Amino acid sequence: MANRWFIAYCAGLMLMAIGAVPAWATTVKTFAFEEMCETAQTIVHVRCLARKNAIFPKRKGIFTQTRFRVLEVVKGQADSEMVLVLPGGEWEGRRTYVPGIPQFAADKETVLFLSKTDNFGSPWPVGLGQGCYQVQVDEGEIRRVRLRQGHTPLPPDVRVKPATTSHIDMALRDFLASVREVLDLPKNDSPSKQ
Repeated sequence: MANRWFIAYCAGLMLMAIGAVPAWATTVKTFAFEEMCETAQTIVHVRCLARKNAIFPKRKGIFTQTRFRVLEVVKGQADSEMVLVLPGGEWEGRRTYVPGIPQFAADKETVLFLSKTDNFGSPWPVGLGQGCYQVQVDEGEIRRVRLRQGHTPLPPDVRVKPATTSHIDMALRDFLASVREVLDLPKNDSPSKQ
């Protein structure tokens, strides 16, 4: 008994000597496609215009501020541009990484499933990376949504064999039609540049 106490005491002293080491953990609920469609306050097809790192006087930590042009609103309401402010990034030689927080690149398109705005006015992707579907644009300007098995929930009509590939591509028009079908929304008669 005394040995265990002594070992715990020494371990505690070692931890105090080393100093506190910050540990980051992210636990995210896994969403089914239907649940994600229903949970999202807003669903939009966007193009990333710019991203920059930022700090804010009333918030602790480093953030990445990403500005998007809204190409199409599928659910909810959105202005022609929107900004997401998510934790993580670099500032004056310091770097913060939060697992699960999506990264966006300028000129790349995405379909975002977004929550209500937080206390600082920014929506978040539902399920973090789960609510971000990359859109690939080929040479003929045909847009396809990249479905990544195990990372993004799959629409109900998509079936893949587990070992065949890490992703499949689905026409953006069909993907958005799947979202509208789940939400029982009317089909969009004039899809935007799909």
